[in-house]
Amino acid sequence: MNDAQTAFSHRQQPDMWNFEALYTRPPELDGETLRAALAERLGDVAIVSDGATILLALNDYCVNYADKKGVPSQIAIMQADKPLDPAHYAEAAQQTWDWPDKDAALAQCQHSVMVTELMGRGLQIEDRLEILQAIMHVVIECSDVKAISQTPARCLLNPETYLQNHADGYVYYGLFNLRFFSISNENGDMLMDSLGLSVFGVPDMQCHFWELDPTAMSRMLFNSAVYLIQNGDVVEDGHTLAGITEGSRWRCQHEDSLVAPERMVLDVNPGAPYAAGNRDS
Repeated sequence: MNDAQTAFSHRQQPDMWNFEALYTRPPELDGETLRAALAERLGDVAIVSDGATILLALNDYCVNYADKKGVPSQIAIMQADKPLDPAHYAEAAQQTWDWPDKDAALAQCQHSVMVTELMGRGLQIEDRLEILQAIMHVVIECSDVKAISQTPARCLLNPETYLQNHADGYVYYGLFNLRFFSISNENGDMLMDSLGLSVFGVPDMQCHFWELDPTAMSRMLFNSAVYLIQNGDVVEDGHTLAGITEGSRWRCQHEDSLVAPERMVLDVNPGAPYAAGNRDS
């Protein structure tokens, strides 16, 4: 834990991460194949159970509890027992901005596998990131995945794009989603927020604005979200972040989210004349 994380305690506990791998055909997942591939990335990995549910123990990533020390974190890989309904992922598809062919890919999917962490939320953030990214790579590389549903972020990922972005060094790609809403009113309000940061015990970002470039806004919120993942919930109410206009500093405040799901967010106020809604400039 760094000095910033020590000075400012988290306001919320991290959520459990999970994702769904979507397939056109029933996937053939072998516990030993997954274990061996994961061990190349994470060291000592053991099979706890194999079958419809594959349970893998990560013996080099242990958590200390009050009543027991050195408990290995685990990964559960569970095949769904019912056919996939593409309509279930309509909201995720709507807020997926970097995959033009997502709807066509989703329409072909009929089967799903849920992948989730167990007993891992007590690990350091960098360890949880390493585990999540490792198992996503392994599942994609060891089976014919058509799409990834990043459940906490409510977005879809193109498996090929995910692998390429990580190969290019964009290690935070796919961890969370930036959503964009154009509000139908005479003022032309826009709202952008993030979804998925609760996995790391930090609030999502939010900005309600007009007359600003959404592309520049997305870069600012993405970089701010990464800063929170790396440092914790260290931006106190009234503190500022660098805005997208030259020399600007935008005040931040922890507030209830404007758009579902209900959650605490770090609201970024761009000030007059760009701040929308009923708020102080």
